[in-house]
Amino acid sequence: MIDTLVAGLRANDCTVVGPLAFDNARAAVFARTRGLVAWNNDVPFRAPDGVLTPDNPGWTDRIAAVDVGITGARFAVAEPATIALAAAPGSPRATSLIPPAHVCVLRVGDVVASLADAIDRVHPLPSALTWIGGPSRTGDLEMIITLGVHGPRTVDVILLQD
Repeated sequence: MIDTLVAGLRANDCTVVGPLAFDNARAAVFARTRGLVAWNNDVPFRAPDGVLTPDNPGWTDRIAAVDVGITGARFAVAEPATIALAAAPGSPRATSLIPPAHVCVLRVGDVVASLADAIDRVHPLPSALTWIGGPSRTGDLEMIITLGVHGPRTVDVILLQD
């Protein structure tokens, strides 16, 4: 199941690293945090000092200037390769949608085989569930594929061993 997810995410232009042990996963995330970083509360380790979190004053004004948004994931679906992020207090959608780069930490144990399995896991129902299959892309202008128009230009997935 993990191999199917990884292959599908890579086919959709995601970078996938892991599965990694906790300390190595943490190091892989921090290696991707050049510039201003936003962090949500779903990430399975603590944000370093100086990182923008949803609890910071001025979050909504400052998120537009962030280079990388780092999130955890509620779960992922192997087929089709998709990551699900649940909006909640401390885990706003903006963390994964506004910065030009998105880094998602995904626990291996949170990968399910199908969309039907995923729907069974959506309890309690969040205010929004964002399904991410790769970087934002559109072909609206002259049928030319462009990345990053409606969301992040890059998506990195760090797989964390259970």
